[in-house]
Amino acid sequence: MRLPSLQQFFRHQLHHAFRTCGLPENGTVDYVSEVLARFAHTRLFYALRDAEGRPLEYIVDMLAAWQQAQDSAAGRRDYARERAIARHIGDYTLFMSGLFRERLRARGELEYYISHGRSAFWRSADYEVNPARRETYRRLYHEFNPISDILDYLRRVQLPLQERAGSTNLLAAYWRV
Repeated sequence: MRLPSLQQFFRHQLHHAFRTCGLPENGTVDYVSEVLARFAHTRLFYALRDAEGRPLEYIVDMLAAWQQAQDSAAGRRDYARERAIARHIGDYTLFMSGLFRERLRARGELEYYISHGRSAFWRSADYEVNPARRETYRRLYHEFNPISDILDYLRRVQLPLQERAGSTNLLAAYWRV
């Protein structure tokens, strides 16, 4: 018996949710399933680093790094770094606003994440030379809220973590906070 990859599993789950919500799938389902599979690895979730090599954990730090890439000391913009940071901010905020919505809402940060995520995908489209990928980023910008809602639905309904009495499941605890 051959098991699907994590990305294939997420693609199947998202395909169903996108159809249910009436969203066009085009390249968006593939892109979002790739983000979910990539962020399953913590080291990739914190892929952006500062000059000292510390992971950037907060959006404000990611935005500062993006600004620094634009204003490099040598007077030349680092377009590759700008593009990578913009994409990561979009991916990170989509992931967090969908899968950890209650946590962001409780901290009063949900709209902040959504706003910065949408604009990051718009910037990502501006940097992108591949027309198909550019169109995917534009769709992610326009459909950020419904896609985030789909990820929330996926977490709550299709893939809920069961709470058990005395459970020490940290992921379940994190989802609840």
